[in-house]
Amino acid sequence: MSYAIGPGALPMVEDKVSVLRHAAVVSDVELPPGLLEALQPDSPPHWHVDPVRVRSVRRVYPEFRTDRGHRPLPAYRLELEGVATRRSLEPKFKGSGFRSMLALDPDVEATTWWPAVFDSSYRGGLRGLPPAVLTDRGRTIRLIVHGSPPAYTDVQVSAVLETPTAVLLQIQSTPYDWVEVIPAVAVGRLVTATLTRPLGARVLLQADGIPISVVPG
Repeated sequence: MSYAIGPGALPMVEDKVSVLRHAAVVSDVELPPGLLEALQPDSPPHWHVDPVRVRSVRRVYPEFRTDRGHRPLPAYRLELEGVATRRSLEPKFKGSGFRSMLALDPDVEATTWWPAVFDSSYRGGLRGLPPAVLTDRGRTIRLIVHGSPPAYTDVQVSAVLETPTAVLLQIQSTPYDWVEVIPAVAVGRLVTATLTRPLGARVLLQADGIPISVVPG
């Protein structure tokens, strides 16, 4: 799944560093259990950062893009005071003038956001790639990825990480020995992966954490 961004709202709790900039969060209103703790920085900054104040909270059900299509999930819309954002992220506001942030319900985040066995550095990345094609009774995956032209690099699946609920494909691009400069252009490259057992109902992920839709071959 991915986080949702709606009109007048900044990104989800999963991207809290971009929103809160390592600031501690305090609240003028009562928050649901676990939400205030989820908003706190993972580590203190090396410089002084004024705290961010939650001025209001309400229950909402925004749509999230998941591997099973768009699904509404329980979240909270927070009105924040003291948020410092890049100018390009500042939405236009009416009414209170406070910036808004959508925060996924902590109970939902704990069960749906990311398989614990996978490195969190894989989060984020390219969207909009074509679906993978599944053959060999669900054990072989053919996928188009973005990469440099074939004359410059070898692109292949370097690792297949499998869990009971997900399969992650790690793609490696290796320049050929005779290549000194690779042009700044990306083309579609076909890669193939073989699973230890059929994909079944498991989620197929790019190595940056984005779900890949699957079609039968």
